[in-house]
Order: sequence, then C-alpha cells, then structure tokens
Amino acid sequence: MATPANTPESDRLTFPAMLPAEIAVFRAWLRLHQGEYDRFDYNTRVGPGFDPGPTAPDFVRASSIASTRKRMDALLWQGDQPTIIEVKDRAGLSAIGQLLGYVTHWKIEHPHTVPPKALLVANRLAPGVEEVLREHNLPWELVQV
Repeated sequence: MATPANTPESDRLTFPAMLPAEIAVFRAWLRLHQGEYDRFDYNTRVGPGFDPGPTAPDFVRASSIASTRKRMDALLWQGDQPTIIEVKDRAGLSAIGQLLGYVTHWKIEHPHTVPPKALLVANRLAPGVEEVLREHNLPWELVQV
C-alpha cells in the first residue's frame, strides 16, 4: 500500500486535488465503497474564479478565472445523483466549509439537476468537528489508513 511518502505519480495524476495522505485515505474508502457508484470524476471545479480585471489581457483573465475556481476532491455518481466528497487525513472545520461551499456552487451552476449529496471522508476528525457535522446534517465516514 502506498504511504504519503511514496505515493505513486499515477495516483497524484488520478487524484489531482488531493494531498498524498488524502490519496491514501480515499483509496482505503474506495476499497469499501467503489462498487456503489457508476462514475468517478476528479478535478471538477465549481464556483467563481478570480478575475484580475479588464486591464489584463483576455487570455490572462480566462486562465486566472479557470485556475482559481474551487476544485472538489471527488465527484461520484449513482445514476444522476452526484455526491461531492471532501477527503482529509485529519478533518477540521475547514473541511465543512469546503463541502458547504461546493454544494452551494454546484446547485447554482446546475439548477435543473438533482441536488448533490455531500460526504466527508477522513482518517480522523479534529476535536469539535463531529458536533458541527451533526448540526449541519453532513454525513462523514472514517477509514483507517
């Protein structure tokens, strides 16, 4: 099994939004749940990007906007039902903000589709995170790596 220190380059290319430790967590989760999904998308971006303004050349503006949009760790599909997954080794409150932001922007950009589910996948939770996940009805799954 790959560890964060020896994550193969092929994994880094497959899961471009994840850090090496997160790749190990997600691979462990996939071993348990991969068969539940039809499609797997990575490097999917949502939300507005940063526009440097009209004084920048058009190609710079386009590149800046595209590259600064938020990048979801994984977007998995069960038929037409998307599930946005945020992966962390140790999930803190920022992971909750990421999930809520991704879901909001997905709904804005895809108003006529099935609203996405959200899922936090982590090796462990920082203190106090579980209470916030419960308060916001956000599901999570812990996997050992």
